[in-house]
Amino acid sequence: MIKLVSEKQSDSQSGIRTVGLPSIGQAELRAEVRDPDLLGEAEEFLNYVSHYVTTSGKRIGPGETIAYGYWLVKFQAAGQNLLETWEYKPDASDFVQGANLTLRYWRDQHIVCKLHDAEFKPPRPDKLTVISAGVLEGAPAEGVRYPSPDHMSGWWITTDQYNGDIKTLKHQHTYHVTAARPELAKYLALPDGFRFNLSGTEDVWLDDKVASATP
Repeated sequence: MIKLVSEKQSDSQSGIRTVGLPSIGQAELRAEVRDPDLLGEAEEFLNYVSHYVTTSGKRIGPGETIAYGYWLVKFQAAGQNLLETWEYKPDASDFVQGANLTLRYWRDQHIVCKLHDAEFKPPRPDKLTVISAGVLEGAPAEGVRYPSPDHMSGWWITTDQYNGDIKTLKHQHTYHVTAARPELAKYLALPDGFRFNLSGTEDVWLDDKVASATP
């Protein structure tokens, strides 16, 4: 039987680890977080991975990566028969120890999707997002997600600096957008057809005409 136990590494670091995975030939797994409010999400994450290895017959080794919601994690050796969770930095330039960012994205995006009775559909962070001037600089933004080709996230995010000329728009990897504007990340798992507008009060709604558009 696979169990989860809590570990407190320091005043600023806590974690969850599995107990029992070596019985099926899988190293134990540990996920470390800085935010204690994310311990529940850490348990959910390790339950997900444990269920995957116990039901699929596959095993995770050092250096392997998996997508979890919007973000990407890697498992690194951390002693005998133990794999530690590492995750992308906000700009996806490298991996760092822990799962804080991954689990915060997961929690916040699920909250927004549940609030609006929407399916959880996060893009991959390496997909391209269309943005206008002012988005990366922090101006109040609005976004809409269109049905799109596979290399695109579907999101078009603009500010009041956009003059309506699509030639002024740019394509950015979505991880660049969320690195510069982390407060926008929670909306990005909303499916095709959803809009948000943060130029005044927060408004989020489904635009049926956009949802039914052809990619």
